[in-house]
Amino acid sequence: MKRLNCILIALALIIGSSAVGQIQIPGGPIKPPVPPAKQRQKPKKQARPKKAAQATVKYYDVTFTCNAPDADLYIDDDYVGDANTIQALKAGLHTVRVFTDYYNDYSTTINVSSNNSVDLPLTEKTDAESQYQLGINYYEGRSGFPQDYTQAAKRFLNAANKGDAEAQNWTGYCYHHGRGMEQSDEQAAKWYQKAANQGLAAAQNNIGYCYMKGLGVKHDNAEGLKWYLKAAEQGYAEAQNNLGDYYLTQNDRELAFKWFSRAASQGDAMGQFNLGFCYERGIGVDADFREAFKLFKQAAEQGNADAQHWLGYCYEEGYGTSRSDDEAAKWYQKAVDQGVVEAQKGLDRIEKRKNATVRITRKF
Repeated sequence: MKRLNCILIALALIIGSSAVGQIQIPGGPIKPPVPPAKQRQKPKKQARPKKAAQATVKYYDVTFTCNAPDADLYIDDDYVGDANTIQALKAGLHTVRVFTDYYNDYSTTINVSSNNSVDLPLTEKTDAESQYQLGINYYEGRSGFPQDYTQAAKRFLNAANKGDAEAQNWTGYCYHHGRGMEQSDEQAAKWYQKAANQGLAAAQNNIGYCYMKGLGVKHDNAEGLKWYLKAAEQGYAEAQNNLGDYYLTQNDRELAFKWFSRAASQGDAMGQFNLGFCYERGIGVDADFREAFKLFKQAAEQGNADAQHWLGYCYEEGYGTSRSDDEAAKWYQKAVDQGVVEAQKGLDRIEKRKNATVRITRKF
């Protein structure tokens, strides 16, 4: 037994010297565990993002034409300005809206694919106030409207037939002067009377004038005076001046002075000139050249041609102010430019004096 143990120990020593640290089992040595090999995951092929095509955004010029000169244009809810315009718009659909005071609103959709024109046909509002205002725009050529008496008279008549007093007065005025319609004193008086009956001061003055002159109605001073007074009592300066003129022809100087004073107190240029004339001649008041000069100057500076003529005369003669040929010539010229022929005589006198002064100076 001891012998067997020795043999086994010896055998173990022999084996241990050739395989240190390894445990042998039938079938071969145990290999240390190895982590499983990482399988290489090939990245999935992803489609390369396509380069965005450099799509060219196309713009086209679109010319908008609108029959309302004062209309406002909106494209895709953005205000772009006046409706009569040219706009560079991107190809595609666009909403178009038009707004204005005296026309009905208009909207549409346009498909822009080329340079083209778009008509924006607005219809006029038919109420009296809108028709009257359109008439004023055409008559005075304002708010982008062309001056066109025919178009103005048409709108005035439309509104007048609906009972608008201002439009009735303007219709009478167009007939009176033959602007936009055939001249007719009878039609003028008819429409003035309609407006006057509604209490419009301007029309009361106008129908008063018709009675005073026998235009379209039978001459009747009493009826004319009645309507002048109605307008004047409302503060209408032109009627106050007309009353002053009437009373002057009747040699009622105090009443003439009274009504000219009322017109002048409102800053009315004609009233200032008439009142200045009263002071210059002593009509209804003591003559006062200084006051006359002051009133002539106020009226002249407002563009009254008669006052410019008289102001020139005041400077030439030294009435109410210091003499000054230069100032006189300036105001005479303004009056001449407005068609006051008599003012040319004043310019001629001043020119003659200047030439005479030059000759005398040279002589000495």
